[in-house]
Formats: sequence, structure tokens, C-alpha cells
Amino acid sequence: MAKTISFEHVDVFTSRPFRGNQLAVFRNAGSLTGKKMQLLAREMNFSESVFLFPSSHRDVDKKLRIFTPAEEIPFAGHPVLGASYVILRHKKGRKPSSINLELSSGLIRTDIKKTDSTYRISMYQPIPEFGSALQNRGQVAKAFGLGRMELTGGGVVSNGLSFLIVEAENEESVKNAKLNTEKALNIAERYNVCGIYLFSRVEKKKVDIHARFFAPALSVTEDAATGSASGAMGGYMARILKFPRQLKLQIEQGVEMKRRSSIRVDVGCDRGLLESVKVTGTVSHVGEGSIRVP
Repeated sequence: MAKTISFEHVDVFTSRPFRGNQLAVFRNAGSLTGKKMQLLAREMNFSESVFLFPSSHRDVDKKLRIFTPAEEIPFAGHPVLGASYVILRHKKGRKPSSINLELSSGLIRTDIKKTDSTYRISMYQPIPEFGSALQNRGQVAKAFGLGRMELTGGGVVSNGLSFLIVEAENEESVKNAKLNTEKALNIAERYNVCGIYLFSRVEKKKVDIHARFFAPALSVTEDAATGSASGAMGGYMARILKFPRQLKLQIEQGVEMKRRSSIRVDVGCDRGLLESVKVTGTVSHVGEGSIRVP
């Protein structure tokens, strides 16, 4: 007989439903195997689904396992924030100011700040490490139907996942990008990254960065909000700007998907080194349901 398991649907990096990045949170994953979790993630078909288990670590609230429709991954931003929100939502009595989580990539803490209408959740990410520089702008430009001169540079940045961070000369280039899946898969394989983060600096009120993220190797054609890649981009920008003591970036993503997301990145530096990367956003509860597991 098939087992039924419940889940909650939240939208992350938005305070309004039907925006931001969708996430399925299976709060009581119980004895689900990796094979069953992958099956459920593929059925949900969100960019990620997250499964919660008890942790063997003292003072850790939950252990998380994160799946894209294609595979399990060790770390991702919006599942961490979304899972924290769901854990917080079910805490009885006084709400905690922080939540500790166990991931395949290690332990991570999220901080909670109550606002008038919701909670702002911040995660402290692993310090980014820098890999090879972007070596062929023309090749990457072709993967997005852009001209070589529309890209200004980039490189590989890793923080639990590896990304190819690519800067475009302006917002229009980012908006006009049209993914060529085959070319993008070749680039991801060449640089050994999970996806390509395309961004530009902008001069808008309350927005510093316009971004898009593409990860066809993970069965994610385009992602509406990517907390992990946003943190990696923050590290990249800090390096480009010669490691300012504090760098604050407000990022918009998902606009082209009609799922506008708002992501805040704070980078701390000291004496030419990255010291901290904090990614902040809000979460909106959309609904809940149950699904049969064969």
C-alpha cells in the first residue's frame, strides 16, 4: 500500500505568494530513501525540494537533504531559508532568533528577524573560493545569444556548489539572454560547475544587481532566485572591488520568469580577504498538501 507524506509549499525571497522561488518542504521525511526523495523531487518539479530529518548533532534543529529534479545537491540557498521558515512556523511558544541546520556540506545557521508582516531570514554561507577565470567570453556569449562584447568578464566561484559567474555590460544584455541548452551544458562541463550566473550592475532605486541563473545540468532551465549563487556573486564582486570592508548588494532575479525575487547579500572583508557572506530574504507560505509515495 502506498504511503502518504505531507509537504508545505513556500515561495522564497519574496513576501508575496506566486513570486520568488518555489520550494516543497517535506517536514517529516521519516524513513524515505534517497531514491524515493529523488522521485518526489522530480514529481514536484520545482528547482529544489527539501526533506527534513532529525539531526544527530546537539543543538541542531534539523538535518536537510536537498534535491533538484535531477539529483541531490549538498547546499542551496533558498531551501535553507524556506526550511528555516517552515521550522519556525511550527515552533510553539516564543519563536527563536536563530535556527541551526545540518547539510551535506556542513552545519549552517540562519538568523531570524521579525518584521511587521513576516520574518526576514539570513543565512551565513561558506566563504567563497575562487577558481579559474572566464577564458572564452565568445563561447559563453553564444550560449545566451549575445555578442562577445556584451560580456565583461567572470570566473568560477565555489561555496559548497561551484558556479560560473559572468558579468554583462548592462541590464538589457541580461534581459535579452536566450539559453542555448546544448552550449550551456558544454560550458558547465568545461568549467565543472552546476550552472551559469549571468548578472549586470544597475543603477536603480533599491536595486544594485539584475541577475539570472541557468542550470540545465540540474534540470533547472532557469531559476527564479538562487541564494547560493547570489552569495558567490557577492564574493566575486568583493574581489573585483578590491575587498571593501563592507559590501551590500540588493539583487533582483526572476523578473524574466514573472517571479520577481529580492535577495540581499552582505559581504564582510578584512585586509584583502573575505570574512563573511550573509544572504537575506523573506518567505511566503503558499499552501500545503500530501502526496502518495509508491
